[in-house]
Amino acid sequence: MNKKWILILVGVLVVPVCAMAAPAKVAILPFSIHADKDYAFLQKGVVEMLTSRLSTPEKVEVIDPLATAQALEGLRGQSGDALALAAGAKLNADYAIHGSITVLGDSVSIDAKTLDVTGQRAPLPFYKQTQGLGGVIPQINLMAGEINSQVFGIRTSGSAAAATPETGPAVQAPTPQPAPPAQADIHMHPEKLLRDNPLVAPAPQSAPLLDGGNASAPTNPLNPAFQSTRAAESTETAGFWKSANYAHMINGVDVGDVDKDGQLETVVATPQKIIIYRFANQRQQTVAEIETGKYRRNISVSVGDINGNGTAEIFVTALTSTLNVMESSVLEYNGSGFKPIVEKSRYYYSVVQHPTLGLLLLGQHQNSGNSPNNGSVVELKWKGRDYAEDRRILPGGKANLLGLAYGDIMNDGNDSVVAFDPSDHLRVMTTNGKIEWKDEEAYGGTTLYFAMPSAAAGDSETPFYLPVRIRAADLNKDGKFEVLVSRNTGGTGRKLGVRRSFSKSTLEALSWDGLGLTPLWKTRELAGRIQDFVVADYDNDGAEELLAAVISKEGAIIFTDAQSSLIAFELKQP
Repeated sequence: MNKKWILILVGVLVVPVCAMAAPAKVAILPFSIHADKDYAFLQKGVVEMLTSRLSTPEKVEVIDPLATAQALEGLRGQSGDALALAAGAKLNADYAIHGSITVLGDSVSIDAKTLDVTGQRAPLPFYKQTQGLGGVIPQINLMAGEINSQVFGIRTSGSAAAATPETGPAVQAPTPQPAPPAQADIHMHPEKLLRDNPLVAPAPQSAPLLDGGNASAPTNPLNPAFQSTRAAESTETAGFWKSANYAHMINGVDVGDVDKDGQLETVVATPQKIIIYRFANQRQQTVAEIETGKYRRNISVSVGDINGNGTAEIFVTALTSTLNVMESSVLEYNGSGFKPIVEKSRYYYSVVQHPTLGLLLLGQHQNSGNSPNNGSVVELKWKGRDYAEDRRILPGGKANLLGLAYGDIMNDGNDSVVAFDPSDHLRVMTTNGKIEWKDEEAYGGTTLYFAMPSAAAGDSETPFYLPVRIRAADLNKDGKFEVLVSRNTGGTGRKLGVRRSFSKSTLEALSWDGLGLTPLWKTRELAGRIQDFVVADYDNDGAEELLAAVISKEGAIIFTDAQSSLIAFELKQP
């Protein structure tokens, strides 16, 4: 046969074979919902919208959501990436997609992750944020377009710049009519379900509802998302920001210029790493990830230039993996990297801003087997090779440093201390340890603990739960300090004999009124527990924000399968 005809015949046979290559099979798992209301319709709608937008004949086949749900039934006990990969393998999928939706007032964030079930490609995260549920549909369009483009090499209209940008204004749904709408049909097409559901239509441009929807609750001028307990109202739109979800637990957060570049970095302590981010111009950059060792558990972090060389040190409070011995360290940037200048320290560390003395480093020595409250709280100063005790701030046995603020707490011109007792009740004390006031309600609350020796031979260790951070700051610039503290509730709480867990939280501001600390305002309720927070210009825009680390998922053990995020509230200065 003529060679020319042979080549033509081969071409005719090969082209159909290539065209018939099997499409990529994708399993989309139901997204987790983090909100203070029932958004089941949103969970269903998002999955069905992604299904319709990712399905492409001969290229991408999305597995029937019902089949995915049936596969998940046999995989109870798993979560996160492990659950998605197991479900994908069970369904013979090439890719698995899972994620979460967080609703915080009018702010909605959508996190998704695409996993290659074969393990040949690295996981790809996708993140979108919008104001109002009415903006969810355009953001899902954008996300689906990005997944099609980055994972499957398919260019779609959803990936075009014409869609609503992340940072643009929310797409407004029609104003709801006064008459209550009918109950949404769960079998309705997901886009119609989202558009018609009464929860989706944004309220008029005003502060978000607080305390479960109490529209009459007055708001605080610092931020309309803060519910005021005193008469101070605002009609401005609340300003919040939420990061993408991080696949680790954040045990501490602080802000400072740690690499001497003139910008502020956000330093995060995870159980086994220190991660340094820089937020600027609406972008997140990871400056450094510092491994601190698999036999250590970082429980807190503070930042400040205490040795006076112009570069802020990073003070890492840590325990050994047995949780009963302190093994803290101090890191500093040397021009090329972050290196330890102090290691294996037996101190808890906390950097505080004193109203007249400026930045101070406080420390508390921990002896093995003793209560974390036993040591005196002292000021530490740099002595050439280490930080040495300079003066006592509070006698031993009164409080643990991690949950303590120092300064003019009673606004009388004298130094005093506000700290948690072992039951998470706030106490205001003089610097000689005299208790001036004690709250009857519990604030704070964490799952981190110091392992005390067992009470009797054969018994398990006794957890001494550590306190969370307290900060004192003059937010409204009236010359008086507010005491900022978190309140974590829900879950198992503080029940005796049960492992602690908390499912919801608020940040609250208190001030001294001459008799005690009284509430000023609080944020709306957040899903998850607040582990730490800081008042700082974390995003380098010239204005301070209230930045909180929120744990939405604890993880099976202290450092795996956890989920955290950073949430920032703008602070309007008078």
